[in-house]
Amino acid sequence: MNKALLPSLVATLVLSGCGGGDSSPSTPSTPKYNWQIIQLHTLKESDVKSGCIIYGTSESDPSRVITASVANAGYNVLFHNADGSIIDEHTIPAIDVPSSGIVTIDSGLVPDDGYVSLEEVDSNLSGNPDVYMFSVEKDLLSHKVLNVRSAQTGSECYKGKDYRSISDTADSAALTVLQESGVSYYQTSYSADAVSGREIASHIPVLSPLPAARDTLVTAFYTSNNDQHTDLAYYGFIEPSFVYDTEDYDEIVAASLSNQDLMPMYWQSAANLDLDEGSAILAIHNNQSYQWQTLYHDVDEFTIAADYNEVSHWLGLFSGISNDSSWQFESVMAIDEQDSNLEVSLPELAPITGVDIQQQCPTALDNAKFCIDNSGSFSEEDFALQRSHIKVLTNNNRAFYQSIYAQPKAQQPLLESSAIELSIQDLEGLELALIDAELASTQQDYFMAKYLDSRSIAETGQGGTFSDANGFIITPDDYQELYLDMLKSSTTVVQQAK
Repeated sequence: MNKALLPSLVATLVLSGCGGGDSSPSTPSTPKYNWQIIQLHTLKESDVKSGCIIYGTSESDPSRVITASVANAGYNVLFHNADGSIIDEHTIPAIDVPSSGIVTIDSGLVPDDGYVSLEEVDSNLSGNPDVYMFSVEKDLLSHKVLNVRSAQTGSECYKGKDYRSISDTADSAALTVLQESGVSYYQTSYSADAVSGREIASHIPVLSPLPAARDTLVTAFYTSNNDQHTDLAYYGFIEPSFVYDTEDYDEIVAASLSNQDLMPMYWQSAANLDLDEGSAILAIHNNQSYQWQTLYHDVDEFTIAADYNEVSHWLGLFSGISNDSSWQFESVMAIDEQDSNLEVSLPELAPITGVDIQQQCPTALDNAKFCIDNSGSFSEEDFALQRSHIKVLTNNNRAFYQSIYAQPKAQQPLLESSAIELSIQDLEGLELALIDAELASTQQDYFMAKYLDSRSIAETGQGGTFSDANGFIITPDDYQELYLDMLKSSTTVVQQAK
């Protein structure tokens, strides 16, 4: 999984204010959604005013923090027909954006199968102005916090709390447990993507802030072969008070572990799947996700504590690549304690080497001028939501980026820009991603948040592969909630770039 700092699930927030000038009346019963637009950046901690949001500490300069300003200039909100053409009378131009940076979208003004886009024209990051668009199909509209990359002049900071206690860990954090006979390796897990350990029972590293904010899972193994830790012997969730600073401590209290109710289980994957080191067994404890045990490609056994009342859900997290079609995948599967076997497979997929942008798409909705032709790469019926991301050079040598979130389509129309005439000189990048869960708002928001690396955007203004140029921003707190909700149902995400 992408493990980037993912900063504000606004679906749970009540936003105030409104924006845009609607020139046509709408049906009173149609939902309205607020898009709060912000600009992520870094600032010296001493320059951050009280009450301004802090997502985390800069990796390149520890004296700076990641924060945000309200974005009230430099972008448009476009309304599109199903074929990607712009509905001029409903579009909200930059001049009509309110000082709050909150733009209100009346879904009644969006036609069925139509779209809404956040469009930014940015000349700060290259010699020529580039166009960045983040687009959402009508049925996926909801309250959102979205990022633009252009620096805002004279705007207010975006309000929120300091999240560094969640996102920042201390290199000197550790704990000690009682030594158990025959144990050769102790492993700690403070979050789903953080694992460390050592061969003795004292000063075991913990990826934790100081002071610790939540329990730490410790798992102990009898033997370890080739750095593979599979023979689980003891386990326990250790309270935060046991975590100490190895550079500044007076007294160490050793915690105890248990070996009760251990149950061996087995897993297998389809022959065409190669699992990577991100595959693991997860345990949900106190509504938090912990990595219980790593899964290794050549070891088909794992162990859980079947009757351990400190764990509410056991899950298998599988990630890797389909070696016959080159799709990367992440699958979450609930573990049934009555069934000792997990089997991992994917829907039928084909490589996207043949996927390209076509002009005049007769089978796409309403004869779109341009579309991404996905025909043959996947079956629409196997998935619930699709991300299509492109970077192209237009004939006037301007870069055009677009990320589109929509129901899966064999031909995904490209959405027109208000700033340039889309004429494609060169396709520099194309990415497709799909999620197969029954699409609750939680899975939708998790899927969108997954594709914006807010730390990279804040520090460099640039994303990477499988990263939106503009997109959905959530806080670390909200990401944890999304992630946990996503884990409660079986979910598969696949992605591929060319």
